[in-house]
Amino acid sequence: MEQTQYTVNEKTTKWKAFLAENKIECFSVEEKQDENETAVFRSQMQIKGQILPMAILLDKSVYALLQVQLATGVVTDKVFTKIAPYLNELNNKYRISKFLVSPNGDLLLNVCMTFETNTFNPVLLNAVTMETAMFLETEYAPIMARVWKAIK
Repeated sequence: MEQTQYTVNEKTTKWKAFLAENKIECFSVEEKQDENETAVFRSQMQIKGQILPMAILLDKSVYALLQVQLATGVVTDKVFTKIAPYLNELNNKYRISKFLVSPNGDLLLNVCMTFETNTFNPVLLNAVTMETAMFLETEYAPIMARVWKAIK
């Protein structure tokens, strides 16, 4: 059986260098050592007094994914049927941001960006992360109000 040599994708290397150069120390990193050379950079956002887990996933595909967990395990099938039209409304209104529900009932916000390896721009990724935090500062409370209302 042939053993695959694991390497770190170039986007991960560039992102690590950007974080070090800018003294951004709020991320932990998990390198999956899989065929896509996936690296998961975990951190958190403090939004409206809430600590929201977030992650940036980088691999050798053309995608980079920023994911923020807005609520954990609260979206049951019953709740989902009540909030799905609202989530679709948000998804249509905010084109870069996509709201979805995981199989575990977590409410997630995904921001997917495309970068070819040679065009990966850590400054842009950081800017989108900061924009996402600012977006959530204004939108998190109304979103969660809808979720809590649907739970009752």
